[in-house]
Amino acid sequence: MIYSSNVLSFKWLQVLTFIRPGTMPGLLLNMIKELPFTQRSQDYMPLSRVQVFSAEDDSMSLNVFVYGEEGERKFGDVDLTGAHILEYASNLLQGSIGTEDEFGRPHPEPSPTFERENIIAYLEKCSESYITRSDPRRFLKQMQLFEKVTGTDGIAVDIEESYLDGKHGETQYWVDAAFANTLPHFALEQATQLLFLHNFDVQRAHLDNVSDGDNGTITLLRMLVSPVNGARGDEATFNLMKQELKRSKWLTPATMDLVYEQQPWMGVRRGEVITAMCTIMHPIMSKENAIAFSKGNIIETVTKDRYVKHAAAIADLFLDRFHPKGPLSESELERRSDELKKAIDSDVEDTNAQELLFKMIDIVKHTLRTNIYMNNRYALGFRLDPKIMVSSKEKPRDIPYG
Repeated sequence: MIYSSNVLSFKWLQVLTFIRPGTMPGLLLNMIKELPFTQRSQDYMPLSRVQVFSAEDDSMSLNVFVYGEEGERKFGDVDLTGAHILEYASNLLQGSIGTEDEFGRPHPEPSPTFERENIIAYLEKCSESYITRSDPRRFLKQMQLFEKVTGTDGIAVDIEESYLDGKHGETQYWVDAAFANTLPHFALEQATQLLFLHNFDVQRAHLDNVSDGDNGTITLLRMLVSPVNGARGDEATFNLMKQELKRSKWLTPATMDLVYEQQPWMGVRRGEVITAMCTIMHPIMSKENAIAFSKGNIIETVTKDRYVKHAAAIADLFLDRFHPKGPLSESELERRSDELKKAIDSDVEDTNAQELLFKMIDIVKHTLRTNIYMNNRYALGFRLDPKIMVSSKEKPRDIPYG
């Protein structure tokens, strides 16, 4: 069922409601990809709110997507609208509610952020629907995420076990994320796709936008997920998911296509390294053959099923070389580079593919520093020895910064 309506507090509002049988993994992701009003559509409308639900017996799903630009606030005094939140925050600061609620969920740590005037200022930025349907505990946790990214282009993530929502004895988790200055549709698609990549199925989801003044809006996303296909909800998995969610905003379309569609086994970090190396190789190799080594041909060649295992092994070499807990020695780097070259020489018959893979190994050797392991980085950066930018077929010239 799809319908649209006008609401006083919105300039223009369209609500898309989908009721579909079943709740198989990936169903929500496929639906998101088919939604209208993406930033690429002519009739673009911003995604304002999302509510996703699954039946307890997995017989059906109900998904609501609200599009439109929110107009002036119409609901009056936030002291009244957010009274349940203000009361909870007051009790939290006074220490009168203990450390856990009646369901055993830990309360947020008391913080100056939860002072009455701070919460009222924050409530003024929120929509009425977000305030009225938010559990106070959840609201304050998302407010903390908001404060971490306000005024920036960053992403903050928190993951905790669900104390109330497990079905059939399974453990479920709530994933909360705040995306600053990001298109809401993009944030939802990226988060859903990354969770699917890690074998977590989205059972419920809520999306809301909060004004961040001159910095645009902050999209607050809350998703109840279940591990599927043998996935484990352990600390290592969640730490990796947090890192990759923070990076998702900065991935190029080529990287997203590689790690989400073509080679999902590869992982985001290796995919970033491979596509970055392809970008570096283009101005070098195109001097030798502009057609064979066009930007599109380079990435298509090294990520073919026949050769991608070698590209992934080179990405692993790069990651190991700069691993903060134990970087490779020069001798170990040379030994592993020689092994990779021998494997490529015996397995790869295509001359162009061989040249590109060998050049990737050269890039590893000529990279002086990288931010690949920085927890809060945005894009991926390489500091290169300028000698790597010289093609073997170009005339001798001065090396920049040499």
